[in-house]
Amino acid sequence: MTNKDGVQLKVRLNPVFTPLVTSFAEESAKAFGLDRNNTLKLTLACEEIFTYMCGIDKDDKPLTITATNGIYFVQVNILCEVAHFDPRAFNLTAHISEKDETGLEDMGLLIASRSVDRFGIFRTSGNGIEVVLIKEKTYPETADAGSIEVKPLKTMDIQVPDPETLKLFARQIVSMYADNLYPPDFRFPGKVADMVASGEYNALLAVDNQGSIGGGLMWRWRVAGKKMVECYGPYLFNQLPGSGMAEKLTDALIGSISKTDAICLINEHPTPELPEQYFERLGIVDCYMPDGTLVPWSFYYRLLKEDLGAQVWAHPALEEFLHDQYKSLFFARKIVLTGYGGETRPPHSVLAAQFVRTQQMVFLRPIWDGIDASQNLSKHIEVLKNEGMRIIFFEIDLGHSWQANFTPALLENGFAPRLILPYAGKADIVIFQYREGVQIHV
Repeated sequence: MTNKDGVQLKVRLNPVFTPLVTSFAEESAKAFGLDRNNTLKLTLACEEIFTYMCGIDKDDKPLTITATNGIYFVQVNILCEVAHFDPRAFNLTAHISEKDETGLEDMGLLIASRSVDRFGIFRTSGNGIEVVLIKEKTYPETADAGSIEVKPLKTMDIQVPDPETLKLFARQIVSMYADNLYPPDFRFPGKVADMVASGEYNALLAVDNQGSIGGGLMWRWRVAGKKMVECYGPYLFNQLPGSGMAEKLTDALIGSISKTDAICLINEHPTPELPEQYFERLGIVDCYMPDGTLVPWSFYYRLLKEDLGAQVWAHPALEEFLHDQYKSLFFARKIVLTGYGGETRPPHSVLAAQFVRTQQMVFLRPIWDGIDASQNLSKHIEVLKNEGMRIIFFEIDLGHSWQANFTPALLENGFAPRLILPYAGKADIVIFQYREGVQIHV
């Protein structure tokens, strides 16, 4: 089966089909533009997942593998109804002992998780399991060529840039702004161009009639539901105070999304030029400068239309924080309490980690629920601290009750809720931050 952006293979869960699965993954990755090294890594991950599934289920069940071209990445979805699927080896803390026969069975999952850039694991109807593997293309990083000379613009026009102009804009951002004021992706101009081509990012630039860039901003939809937009910037390059460029860029952005389904606009990387009269402060977290100085990191938001409200799940230990936040932010929410009542849960949880190493920062997110949530989180903290991570965040999506129930594990391990990102997931997302030496029992 084929379509414009993807191909699909349907086989049976039987080792005899292993060469077919690996060939499909390899040829798809090459066709979608992955280089040889990344193609081999994605192919290995697919082979290991398929082999693992064959080993835990002998019933010759149907399996579907879909490869999709994301322009700057290739994504593979593996869907099958298998019993006893235990994804604990996907944790970055996982290690396999040669003396542990049970652990050796999970070796394939460990290899698969280390071979890709991002992954996801989801339950489907019945006993269905869907594993998502994402491998990004390799791009050259912006060379440190020093400051790029830019003069104040005498005329100004807000435009959607072509790819080459967009790459120059990315280089200017990296050249003139601290790395805590833009996402890590911006260090790779070619990747930024492909992310805009894929539709993940959008950009608007302020240019003069000669094409010189005076500034710009970028934005993206946070999730497929398209209720929340994240923006980055505005970034201004040597422009005169009072030029009005930041305001014109922000007006153009709001005009671009005002007729969409977006309810909220968020800025998580506010620059000094952000026109704060357009926004309200969402909250503050702690950040460290390269010299170790602790500084506040502010998040801003703007409602684009009336918030009609939503339902969120909350563990009782988080209820007071949510009430206070929703009251101060004037968000209409129905808080429904949740908690475990003795029901059967998987034995092992899985956490995904997104690193921002230039800032010694990491974001953890729950991928799979498990009885060992608190112990697993404790192990992650130990590993991350040993790797020099000074800022550790944890995000839970209140649209999923099982994620809300991670709250006790977070509080027990020194995390405190800091702020809410409205409509950032299936529902609102709560950002917790790790605090050394703090433990709250619930």
